[in-house]
Amino acid sequence: MSNIVSIGTSVPGSSSGSLSRVVSTTPITLAEFGLAIPQGPNRVLLTATVGITSTLLAPVLLFNVLRGNAVIFSARQEVLLSTGQELTISFQAIDTNVPATSNQGYSFTVQLQPGLLTGATVTGPVTLSGISYTYG
Repeated sequence: MSNIVSIGTSVPGSSSGSLSRVVSTTPITLAEFGLAIPQGPNRVLLTATVGITSTLLAPVLLFNVLRGNAVIFSARQEVLLSTGQELTISFQAIDTNVPATSNQGYSFTVQLQPGLLTGATVTGPVTLSGISYTYG
């Protein structure tokens, strides 16, 4: 049987066009929150959504989910859009056997992979949510 222990959310931008953050080759934090982590066998289910607009050619973006300072999930997305077109990307990650603590920090970052004449802007929405639970 599973028991939900904690739920966390971060919604910096709830709709398309709600943000304008230029993506560079240096990671930028898009969302973050904390979760209580239970003792014993546990998991954290994480879901993220981000809206991107291509500003130059076909940028390749690297998305990371971090627990504290450690990357626990990474996804690479090539944005095959004409300049000015929008794309909404969603993904899920599972963090298993997380060290128990009263508050574990999770964050969601994006960065541009180096390339010739590529660019992107985070335009929204941006959401990050997570649920910690015990099982067994």
